[in-house]
Amino acid sequence: MKNYFFRRNFLRMSLWGALCVGLVCGPLWGGVAVAAEPVTILAALPFSGPYAKSGMLMERGVKMAIEHAGGQVLGRPIRLITRDTQTKSGVAIRRVEEAIEKEKGKISAIIGPWSSGVALAVSEVARRRKVLHYFSGGTEDIAGKKCHRYSFQWAAHAYTAAHAIIDGVMKRYPDAKRWYTITVNYAFGWSVRDNFHLVGKDYGIQFVGDALQPLGEREFSPYMSKIKALKPDTICLINFGLDAIQSVRSAFNFGFTKTSRVIMSWSSGPEELEELTPEMREGVYLGSNFYYTVGTPVANRYVNDYRKKYKVVPGYAPSAAYAMTRIVLLAIEKAGSSDPEKIIDTLEGFTYEGFYGRTRILAANHQTERPYLLLRAKSKNEMKHSEDYAEILAMVKKQYPGDRGCKTDGGRPLP
Repeated sequence: MKNYFFRRNFLRMSLWGALCVGLVCGPLWGGVAVAAEPVTILAALPFSGPYAKSGMLMERGVKMAIEHAGGQVLGRPIRLITRDTQTKSGVAIRRVEEAIEKEKGKISAIIGPWSSGVALAVSEVARRRKVLHYFSGGTEDIAGKKCHRYSFQWAAHAYTAAHAIIDGVMKRYPDAKRWYTITVNYAFGWSVRDNFHLVGKDYGIQFVGDALQPLGEREFSPYMSKIKALKPDTICLINFGLDAIQSVRSAFNFGFTKTSRVIMSWSSGPEELEELTPEMREGVYLGSNFYYTVGTPVANRYVNDYRKKYKVVPGYAPSAAYAMTRIVLLAIEKAGSSDPEKIIDTLEGFTYEGFYGRTRILAANHQTERPYLLLRAKSKNEMKHSEDYAEILAMVKKQYPGDRGCKTDGGRPLP
């Protein structure tokens, strides 16, 4: 009788194992399958509003990181939920709060959003609800004066970005010291502009003007008319997406791409360059957090799979989302837990192999210590294929010398 039950149970377990090939199945307890509890990640992204295209691209990046992880972590399925932030702080706060409430505290991490101003609002929700938040954007506040235990920053610090661009441009044009900036009027723009002014002092750069533009500006002719009268050597565009595209078009129409240095200071790369003709973008300098030719093993795998799946090369938006999601999943695996507190403990000082090789997350302020890229857009004759938009001139990793207001306690940011 004993052998009969053993053989019967053995056959049941063998059949269950065969059925579970390729599926996420838990153990059998009393003949009932117990499914592994999912690890839940919330992607709070702008699926509508001025950054709607970026939100769609970011979702691609999140999903690809999950695919590359085999759809699971710690032997548990990864469950992705999304919420549309509309690039509105109030909407983002409400929808992230509702998601956390609905999931009854089971969200391990929030990825996104895209706008720095909205991200600061989401960061406060993450702090209050004690959920890990990973963001990629231009404001230094996430890793600076508003730094806290629950938020992390993937994009390079605005100080690093300013150094990458100014160092590279001034090396090539040492006498081009009259600069004019057009700055989008919210946290991202202010932060990048202030760091350009800070780094510019080392080169004796004179900022002869700064025009604040609203997010979603579509008519840049009045700005260009004002710039024409001042005759700057360099025009630095501190904006993003459609704003950047429209301002470069306008600069080209006014002849500035031929007479001055035009810089897209925080570019998404292919996502913007494909919207400009080769003549419009020729010779334009770009700063970016990612470019698809960076060439490391991690970047190559991602770029090749993205290209195969979507028939285009990835720019900054999907790449940032992929990188942040991948880091979170690596940290969950290392922590052996999906508990945000344990993931955060692992992330502080965490080193991993990323787009730029061996990379570290600073424990003191949660800034990902990585380089910022300076690129130059190619002429039509220089392009080897239709997506050969630019060349990488430099990758600069210079970090801000200090925490800039981030209060810590033994290396752990205070809540």
